[in-house]
Amino acid sequence: MGVEWGKIIEFNWTLVITLLQFAVLLILLRWILWKPALKYLDRRRELIAARMAAAKTAEEKAAELVGRRTTELAAVKKESAQILEEARERGEKSFEEAKQRAKEESDRILVDARAQLEHERDRVLADLKAQYAEMVVLGTEQVLSREVRIEDHRRLLDQLLAEIDDAALDGVKENR
Repeated sequence: MGVEWGKIIEFNWTLVITLLQFAVLLILLRWILWKPALKYLDRRRELIAARMAAAKTAEEKAAELVGRRTTELAAVKKESAQILEEARERGEKSFEEAKQRAKEESDRILVDARAQLEHERDRVLADLKAQYAEMVVLGTEQVLSREVRIEDHRRLLDQLLAEIDDAALDGVKENR
């Protein structure tokens, strides 16, 4: 068995040339593709990190804004509820005042009407008494056809007025 040294060397040269070509290819790839690819990936990573930081900042600002808006909304709701309550209270107060004024006015009108009615009743009764007394005296003079003495006249008038008072008051009370 003999080994031919020429074939081994030849084979080795091929291997060496192939390895050299492969090394040159790796160097070229690293220089042409690898470094620019790493630079691109680094820039991309920085851009993504910057966008993530900006997004986080925007999210924090949005959360803060939502918190402020929620607080403001609660304050506005509270204020509007307070305004509505004050308006309701003012309305009730105005209604009660108007109701009280109307009651006072109706009471005053009723008192005035009663006073006027009492005054008118007293005047009518006085007129009736006077007319009735005159009619009785005239009727009595005609029936008796004689002259009545002053004492008799006064006694008859007093008696008649007493009867008229009781009868007239009973009649007025019945009319009510």
